[in-house]
Amino acid sequence: MVIPPRPQTSMKPDGSGARLVIREIVATNFKSYFGTQIIGPFHKNFTAIIGPNGSGKSNVIDSLLFVFGYKASKIRSKKISVLIHSSRGHDDINSCSVEVFFEQIVDKDDCFEVIEGSEFSVSRTAYKNNSSVYAWNGKTMSIKEIAGRLRELGIDLIHNRFPHLTG
Repeated sequence: MVIPPRPQTSMKPDGSGARLVIREIVATNFKSYFGTQIIGPFHKNFTAIIGPNGSGKSNVIDSLLFVFGYKASKIRSKKISVLIHSSRGHDDINSCSVEVFFEQIVDKDDCFEVIEGSEFSVSRTAYKNNSSVYAWNGKTMSIKEIAGRLRELGIDLIHNRFPHLTG
């Protein structure tokens, strides 16, 4: 058994210092989401995704897995093009995308402060031909480059520490 190295983080063991949070997710024609849907803003400490069966709760997690480079089979699909929204009257959509917006914050007594200039986004766009493109702040990059940048910020995509999937 190999234990991966601990990721770097700017947060101190006592909970002080900066930490990275997801501010919002913007999904466009992704799975059950037709058009552009803004999911968030998320709470700085805890967010619960609730709703009746079939309302798209799992698609929120799937959108994160999609952006972070998971294969279609891990996103409950046979191929990446199946993630593109398709419904009656909307069967001619050629792509879907998800963009996740991050920011670093410092906790204060009853609030938090966003560290100026710390905001960034990671996105992925999938096409009907089963290809996809990743971007960091709108600039096209490989998933390997994005994984390296996220690792520097404490998100380890390589060792799969961040997603906690249930169900």
